[in-house]
Amino acid sequence: MNPLAYSRKRYRRSPPRTKVGYVFLIITVSILVALWSMFTFVLLTYKSAEVTNSMVTVMPNQTLFRSVQIQHESVEISLRGAINPYLTNHIRKWSNFSSVGVRLEWRDLERNHSYMRTAQWIVYMSKDSRKIHEVDKVFRLSHAGWYNQDRMIEPNESSSYEWAYAKTVISLESMSETPVGLHMVVNTSPLETKYCKLYAAILLIALYIMLIWDLGDRTLCTLLVTSAALATLTVVSSKPSLQHIISMVDFETLMLLLGNMIMMSLMSETGLFNYLAVVAYRISKGHAWLLIALLIMVVSLSSAFMDNSTVVLLFSPSVVRLCEAMAVRTTLVLIIVALYANIGGSITPVGGPPNVIISTNAVVEATGFTFVRFSLRMLPPALICMVVTFALIYLTMGKKIFVLDQLQLDLAEKRRDEMRPSFDIQLRIAELRRNQPRRRWINPAANYFVTLAHLEANNRIRKKMLLVQSLLALGFAASCFILKSVPSAIPGASLGWISILAAFLLLILADKKDLGEILERVEWNVMLFLASLFVLTEVLHELGLIHWVGEQTIKVLKRVDESHHTMVGMLLILWLSALLSAVIDNAAVATIMVKLCIDMTYEHHVDVQLLTMVWATSLGCSYGANGTLLGSCSNEFASAVARASGYEISFRQFFVVGFPIMLVTIVISSIYLVTAHYVFDWH
Repeated sequence: MNPLAYSRKRYRRSPPRTKVGYVFLIITVSILVALWSMFTFVLLTYKSAEVTNSMVTVMPNQTLFRSVQIQHESVEISLRGAINPYLTNHIRKWSNFSSVGVRLEWRDLERNHSYMRTAQWIVYMSKDSRKIHEVDKVFRLSHAGWYNQDRMIEPNESSSYEWAYAKTVISLESMSETPVGLHMVVNTSPLETKYCKLYAAILLIALYIMLIWDLGDRTLCTLLVTSAALATLTVVSSKPSLQHIISMVDFETLMLLLGNMIMMSLMSETGLFNYLAVVAYRISKGHAWLLIALLIMVVSLSSAFMDNSTVVLLFSPSVVRLCEAMAVRTTLVLIIVALYANIGGSITPVGGPPNVIISTNAVVEATGFTFVRFSLRMLPPALICMVVTFALIYLTMGKKIFVLDQLQLDLAEKRRDEMRPSFDIQLRIAELRRNQPRRRWINPAANYFVTLAHLEANNRIRKKMLLVQSLLALGFAASCFILKSVPSAIPGASLGWISILAAFLLLILADKKDLGEILERVEWNVMLFLASLFVLTEVLHELGLIHWVGEQTIKVLKRVDESHHTMVGMLLILWLSALLSAVIDNAAVATIMVKLCIDMTYEHHVDVQLLTMVWATSLGCSYGANGTLLGSCSNEFASAVARASGYEISFRQFFVVGFPIMLVTIVISSIYLVTAHYVFDWH
C-alpha cells in the first residue's frame, strides 16, 4: 500500500460506544449543529455590503466633492495611491510634503456652503510615485464629532431649512502643486469595534477547545469556526463578498505545498524512503540507538528540503517495521521522528507549512528575505537543538525504549509468525553472514542478519528511472531556490511557482497517463485546513485582535530602553509563537504571528526590523510544535500511521516526551537570538 494512504486507512475497528460515549456524542453534535445554525442564519439573511469604488483626481490647490449615502453612524474611506503611510498615520501637520485633506461634510453644493463637517484627515503623498500604499480612516457621524467653521456645533444650532438642503459629501482638498490621483473606496457599513476583539478571542478559544477535545475532524472544526468568524464579521460590519474571501487565501503557500506533495507522491513509488530506512539499519548493525540516530539524521535532512509532514508520512511505515523487528517501543520512536521532522523543517523556507507561510508573505519578501539568507540564519540553532535533543532523549529514555507494552508484544508475535523465512531469504541470510568483514567497528546485534534479509527482500528500489526523474525535478527546484537568492537572477520566480513547475517537470518526465491517481494522493484535507486558517486569520485581523495583541506587546517594549527593543521584541515573539504552537497547529500560529509582526513594524513603528521578528517567529513555530500532539501536521501524521499499524500515540504520551524538549529548544533559540543580536548585529 502507498504510504500516503496510511492517514486515511484504519486497520482496527472502533470499540463499541458506552453510555457516556453516547452522551458525549450527543453533546458534541448539538454544539456543532448550534454553531452551524448560527452562522447559516446570518450568512443566508444578510446581504453583502455595497462598497463604492472610484478614481478621483484632485487638481492643484482645489477641492473635490463626492456625494455619499449614509446608512449608519460611521463611514470608512480607504485611499490607495502614491501615499506616505507613516506620515499619514503619525504626523498631523507637515509642510514639506504634498497632501490631500479629507473630511465628511453636510454641505449645500448649490450655495457652496458647509453647515457641518468633521475634523480633517491629512493624507500625505509620497515623493516616489512608484510606491503604492493604502490608508483608511473611519469617520464617526455623531453630532459630537461635527464642527462648523472649526467650532463644534450642537444639534439645535442647525435649522430644519439647512438640514433639508444639505447633503453628505466627501471633500478632498488638495495641498499640492501637482494633480493627485487616488483610488477611493467608500464603505458605509464599517466595522463596529466596541466588542470585536472579544468576539475574535471567543472564536480563537472555540477553535482551541474543538481541536484539543477532539470534537471532530480538525479540518471540519476549522471550517466551522471560520464560517462563524465570517458570520460575526457580517453582523458587526458587512458581509464580505466571495471575491474578498478568496483574496484572504494565500495561494502562494498552497502552490508550494501542492507541488511538494505531488513530487513526494511520485517518489514514494520508487521505494526510496523504505530503502533509506534499510540502509540505516544496515549501517547500525541492528543497534537501536544508533539506528534512531541515523533515522533522525535522514528525516531531518529530508524535512529541510521537502514538506516535513509528508516526510513523516512516507518514513513512518518503515520505522514501524524496523521497531517491530528490533523489539523497541514503536510509539516512542515515532514521536522522536516527528520531533526531528519539526526541527529539520525549520532550516529552510520550504521545510514546513509555518516557514512556507512566512516566506511567501509579500511584505516579508519585500524586506530582502531570500532562501539562502533564511537557511543560514536557521541552520545553527537547528544543529544545536538536534544534538541537545538527542542527548536528552537518550539520557532520559535510554532503557524505556526497550520496554514494550502488551499491545506491541502481541502484534510483534503475530507478525513474527507471518514472517517465516523462505528459501531465498535463508540463502540471503547465509550470504550476509559469510560476507561480514573480520574486523568490524561494531558487532551485529542479535537477529541482525535475519531482520536485514527480510527488510532487503521487501524494501528495494522499484522504479530506478522514476527515481532519476524525481531527483532531476528536485534538483531543478533546489537550483531555482538558490538562484532566487541572487538579485535579478530569476526576478519572476517565487517559491510557489518553482514548486509547481518542478512538479510539472516530474509529471512530464514520468509520463503518467492517469493524473487523477496522482491527485488522489495529495493531502487535500491539509490544503483545505490551511486555506480556512488563512481566512480565519484575516477575519481575526479585521476584528482587531491581532492589532490589540500588538498594542500589548508595544506596551511591554515601551517599558524597556529603546536600544533593547529588538532583543525584547524577538524574545516576546519567540515565546509567544512557541506557546501558541504547543496548543494549536503551528501553521495557524504562523499566519497570526506574521500579521502581528507586520502590524508591529509598520503600524506601531517600534524600533525593530521585520526580518528579526521573522527569524523569531520561524523558530518559535517550528520548535513550539514539539510541545503537544496538536502542534503540527507532522505530529498528527505520525499518530495516524501508528493508529493504522495498530498502535496508539496519546496526547499525554506525546506531551511527556515533547513538552520538555520544546522548552529546552526554545531556551537555546533565545540564547541564539540574543547572541546574534549583540555579536552579529542582526538589527
